Amino acid sequence: MHLRYLIKALQSGFAGNSGDTAAYKAAALGTPAYGDLEQRLAALTRPLPEITLAELEIQSPGSFGHSLAQFLHNNHIQPLTLSPETRTHLQDASILAIRYPIFHDAFHVLLGFDTSLAGELGVRSFVAAQHNSPAYDRAAFVGRWFTRLVTPWQWPRLKTYEQAGRILGEQAACLIAQPLEEYWGMPLQDVRQQFDLPLVDCGF
Repeated sequence: MHLRYLIKALQSGFAGNSGDTAAYKAAALGTPAYGDLEQRLAALTRPLPEITLAELEIQSPGSFGHSLAQFLHNNHIQPLTLSPETRTHLQDASILAIRYPIFHDAFHVLLGFDTSLAGELGVRSFVAAQHNSPAYDRAAFVGRWFTRLVTPWQWPRLKTYEQAGRILGEQAACLIAQPLEEYWGMPLQDVRQQFDLPLVDCGF
């Protein structure tokens, strides 16, 4: 745990800067990456891109970007945006720790998983199967058992989403290392095909 980032998260929270707060929280956890993933992320043109609703909404209907805008609107979510000051302060933080929250909702769209407990578990299982970080492995493990404890009547649905996420994660390209912001204008179906992410019918 990085105490200075945790303090910054608290300060940003009191100031009402939700994007900065989420970024500092993620940085405080560290989230070490497996293998050379951190180096691959650092080599991207925009490791921590700025995502805005305005940019997404102007994309063609059916495109990845427009579909993400619809997902955000439908679930009353704002993209995670970072202030210039926060970007400066986080220059030595784990890129993976901050990049994943930026693209978390984009993962939902690409996987076709909703924001229910089962949908979130599916995304967690996908990310763990992508072998990005031991922190995400632990998150998937905790999520698997926590959701079963709090909603035991949903076990079949939870198991289905968990398995779907794991299978997709094992076969797909390393999604977090892709320049996803360069694909906003591409049809969503084509983006899924590009990254080997067939849409799974979970039957619910």
